[in-house]
Amino acid sequence: MTALAIVPARGGSVGLPGKNLALFQGRPLVAHTVHTAVAAGITDVVVTTDDAEIAAAVAEGARTVERPAHLADSASRTLPAVLHALDALDVPDSTLVLLLQPTSPLRTADDIAECLDIHADRPTGSVVQMCRTAEHHPLKVCLETPDGGIAPVRDWSDLEAPRQTLPVVLRPTGGIYLVRAGDLRTHERFFIPEVRPQFVPVERAIDIDSAADLVLAEERAAARR
Repeated sequence: MTALAIVPARGGSVGLPGKNLALFQGRPLVAHTVHTAVAAGITDVVVTTDDAEIAAAVAEGARTVERPAHLADSASRTLPAVLHALDALDVPDSTLVLLLQPTSPLRTADDIAECLDIHADRPTGSVVQMCRTAEHHPLKVCLETPDGGIAPVRDWSDLEAPRQTLPVVLRPTGGIYLVRAGDLRTHERFFIPEVRPQFVPVERAIDIDSAADLVLAEERAAARR
């Protein structure tokens, strides 16, 4: 299987300025992510960035794609930047694309390898890293209707049901999305049925958005050694 890892790392960040260059285990988050991909045996790793300092910090084993400014502001989504990188590099539709966000530093090389094994040689479909979460159950909330009323997410009975009778909640960690380049171009999303999960414990499902998140990730990484 031909696999390409794409690491999105724009320069701006609201919650934690300079986030993608913040140090984790002695490396900038973006370099740590590249290092993890290379350790998993990925031979083609690409960082898409608009920032010269991030490009300079990219670890050996990766190349960079310059991201246009209109794909790198605070409202920009990751998908258009990934599609831009695929087209800039003329990546074949059959290539398996791993989206590895620098803000998920507790993702491991073994996680990446497991995702590739789960996907195997399927012609379509995604693999997404997930965790089982004990947070407030999403079926036990309401939606506001246009007329100012409320409606259940699924059914009124869910709001009074014992939690253990409701479906188990899975949350994407943000750490790994795996999909073929052709599916990304056609559907313009990372969730392509059949979506298969790769599970990690909730303790490793940290998404860095603040200095406190970074401290917690360091503590949990140290505890695993």
